[in-house]
Amino acid sequence: FEDNAGVIVNKAVVSTQSTGYLIDRINARVGSSESLTKPGLLSKPISVNPAEKKIEQIAESCAFKAGMATVIGGAMGVFFGVFTAAIDPNLTPITDKPQTARDIWREMLSRSKSYGKSFAFLGLALSGTECLIETYRARSDLRNSLYSGCLVGGGMGLRAGVVPGCVGCAGFAAFSAAIDFYMKS
Repeated sequence: FEDNAGVIVNKAVVSTQSTGYLIDRINARVGSSESLTKPGLLSKPISVNPAEKKIEQIAESCAFKAGMATVIGGAMGVFFGVFTAAIDPNLTPITDKPQTARDIWREMLSRSKSYGKSFAFLGLALSGTECLIETYRARSDLRNSLYSGCLVGGGMGLRAGVVPGCVGCAGFAAFSAAIDFYMKS
């Protein structure tokens, strides 16, 4: 076909024979034809080992995912707590005595504990509800993030009233969907 400049361009056509040859070449390099699946190169490899299957089942369980999100969220919270305490020490001296390193350290410790608990809870709540919703719906799509964010944000906002619950639902749903959209694209 011709492009806009009038130059004839040849299009490469990949036949099934050439893709079969490509798969055979890759299998020869990898060393095993069982390492690739029949549908395509980007498919999930077949795991034959029962121990691998058990580890995979554990890693895909909702409890494991929620636990990992809790641990990682807590670690991120501790990091942010130390970071924010270093930037903005929220100490109010009771006396005219100057601040000591011990006072600043205590402030960092209390802030990192507080942030760690908050981030761990958010990781647990968001990851756990999303996994449960995904399991119930038997689909992995953007709606799971929306529903999960709305449940968690609405639940947290309901402590302050109905309107904050609705705002929390909308805000967390939008944030969860944006993060999920970014991560999956």
